[in-house]
Amino acid sequence: MNRKWLKAFTLLAAVTMGVMSVTSCGNANDPTAGMTEEEKAAWAAAASDPYGKYPELVTYTTGYNLTNQGSDVLAGTPYENDTPENNAYTRYLKELLNVQNENAFEAVSGPDYNQKVSMAIASGDIPDIMHVADYETLVDLVESDLIADLTDVYNNLACDTVKAAYESYGEENNPLNTVTFDGKIMAIPKTQLSDGQDFLWLRKDWLDKLGLEEPSTLEEMEAVLKAFIEQDPDGNGQNDTMGLVVHSDVYGDYPNNTFAIDNVFTALGAYPNIWITAEDGSAVYGSVQEEMKQPLELLSRWYQDGIIDKEFATRTNDDIVGLISTGKCGAFIGPWWAPFNQAQTSTYGSDDAEWVNVSAPVGEDGKINAISTKSYAGFVVVRKDFAYPELAMKIVNVNSEYSKQDKTETAAEVKENQTLAYFNWPLYCEVQPGNNAEIMTQHVLDVMDGKADASTLTTEEAGYYESAVRFLEAEEAGQKADAADYSQYTARIPAMTRMINEPANFLVPAFFETTDSMGSRWASLEKMEMETVLKIITGEQDISTFDTFVEEWKKAGGDTITEEVNEVIAK
Repeated sequence: MNRKWLKAFTLLAAVTMGVMSVTSCGNANDPTAGMTEEEKAAWAAAASDPYGKYPELVTYTTGYNLTNQGSDVLAGTPYENDTPENNAYTRYLKELLNVQNENAFEAVSGPDYNQKVSMAIASGDIPDIMHVADYETLVDLVESDLIADLTDVYNNLACDTVKAAYESYGEENNPLNTVTFDGKIMAIPKTQLSDGQDFLWLRKDWLDKLGLEEPSTLEEMEAVLKAFIEQDPDGNGQNDTMGLVVHSDVYGDYPNNTFAIDNVFTALGAYPNIWITAEDGSAVYGSVQEEMKQPLELLSRWYQDGIIDKEFATRTNDDIVGLISTGKCGAFIGPWWAPFNQAQTSTYGSDDAEWVNVSAPVGEDGKINAISTKSYAGFVVVRKDFAYPELAMKIVNVNSEYSKQDKTETAAEVKENQTLAYFNWPLYCEVQPGNNAEIMTQHVLDVMDGKADASTLTTEEAGYYESAVRFLEAEEAGQKADAADYSQYTARIPAMTRMINEPANFLVPAFFETTDSMGSRWASLEKMEMETVLKIITGEQDISTFDTFVEEWKKAGGDTITEEVNEVIAK
């Protein structure tokens, strides 16, 4: 038997193992006995095609991951009677693939859903296909030998879009790395889009009034902040403006911790709050490295000179928003989507403020040093011995590629539900390129520049394009645009264009997960860390305190956790 026929025979044998559940022919000893050659070929073809439709209905059990959005958003729409087993997406999958989900359990995403998954694992009886939210659960499933090896399924059936999406994260941060155990792909990872780098956001109207250029280096940034304090940028004749607002947590949760100042640390080669790879190849915690001293000393001087808010340590997030909203501050650090923050939206509406995101502060090579975020956000697993393991890959393919390109009436409900109830997609998994936000912006820009037609845009991209058009029309007419259109335009067009044209250097953390000791020790270690950082910045203690903190951190569990992290990485 040659290799080609051997592969076909092996595939057919795998497929026909599950045929008994959907056909009245055959018997327990020979499930294919009642099938014609044409029927066998039809099942084999469906199983080997990324979008192949099964000859008869295939029903699979699953855990249904509901979001907090809730089905009430469908009230008053044609879909108000939809359910997790009968909605736009399940109907689409049934029409396209001839499959139907039966939910073994349903729960809201988060602790409730995770508890249901844990209970299923503990019983040893998991659904045919399900989404798991965290890495520890995936490891548990692998070690318990409850899930199928999906290596061949992925290699043979993953669509080009899915494969390209994973590769877009780079070799070091490819989501597939996380689901590969002993060379076997044990799950299909849901992607988490790259958040890009943080920027220095500045009041451009203030820059223009004071005749200042956009800063780049720490020195230039300091000069601009000092001017914002001393040269009356709001023109009210009072000394009431400030420099840089700073979140009381200072850094962490990059880049979602708007008003934090991670960029000041990374510009000087320090990477706090993440695990990094040392010169010897081991993983070390960035917050306890020698590189932390220089940025801490700089920030201490900035604090004493009033370059940063003197009351930052006690400010709440609402306090900071208030300072910006009332025009007292024109500088903060945040991500490209900062225009969605009320702080910026309100100043546009009330103060004619013009904000610009600036690539600052940069490192020695003139680029922002940024931190890569985790590339995965959950996993799709298949029960071991499930007759149709390829089905999980097919559904992810449809979600990630086919449905977005389908222009037929069949896909009409799916397009409408993208903005109504995206949460209804079975498996709660979409695979997108890490730079998907940049790709979508480029598509919108191409239409705005006349290089492409609006009909080429996806539903989501069309929404961004329409917001941009409305904003520009309002501005041209000398009117205030709607706040939502302002936010969409500013974030999606100028801010994202800056991110595309001025890419950052990204460092991939050595470790994203938790270890056994972190559960009992990490909170106290983090508290110790932030207390030390705040005391040094505010001048309550000098920089020598940092060395004492590092020693105490190691003794209080830091060394133990570091050993655990390296042990996990070595597996």
